[in-house]
Amino acid sequence: MTKKEIKSAINKAVYQYAESLGYNMSDDNDGSSVTFYKDGYTKADDTIEYHRSYQETCVLNWASDEIKADAELIDAFANEQKRMYDK
Repeated sequence: MTKKEIKSAINKAVYQYAESLGYNMSDDNDGSSVTFYKDGYTKADDTIEYHRSYQETCVLNWASDEIKADAELIDAFANEQKRMYDK
């Protein structure tokens, strides 16, 4: 697999994992990041940004503990996927 194919495969797996945690995905089509959010979210504090190129999440410092914990789970999953392809 090429590096681009590997990144795409990792990102796709992360999207599916976030979905399994109950998140929907919003893509602003700029190619750099996607936003994960749960049904009924009311503000940006309740979202997780996922950067496609860095393959890591970003949340606001004042986000809820649940959002921060889910972002950590997504990061851990992404790192697992990266290690799987890093051979």
